[in-house]
Amino acid sequence: MKLFADTGAWIALLVESDVNHTKARSAFSRFLAEHALVVTSNYVIDETVTWLRYHVSHKAAAAFGKTVTEAQAAHGLRVEWVSERIEGEAWNIFLRYADHELSFTDCTSAVIAQELGLLVWAYDRDFATLGLQLVG
Repeated sequence: MKLFADTGAWIALLVESDVNHTKARSAFSRFLAEHALVVTSNYVIDETVTWLRYHVSHKAAAAFGKTVTEAQAAHGLRVEWVSERIEGEAWNIFLRYADHELSFTDCTSAVIAQELGLLVWAYDRDFATLGLQLVG
């Protein structure tokens, strides 16, 4: 299995009070057991660190950053960097779906997921709106 991890999935996994926490822990355990390729982006990491910093604590945000670094080193996580080309395609999506509440980060994530043929680990319907298949 190959999947793209969205900000909401990371938050659900890390924050015990999140409504999807139990579901996220179960899904993540399944992904690990299946040796899934987990991909995320530098924009998602930024969004997650920022959310954790403001809604949980600096310590939680720093711990997530450390976990990302360690997971990359262990080849358990691949971070795709949003390039100028990806950003341009994301703007096209953002403008085309003006009537939906898509974040710009979601649009960059959708471009990456589409290009790499990834399922999306998320707990909102934004990615389904863009024709991507959700897991989790």
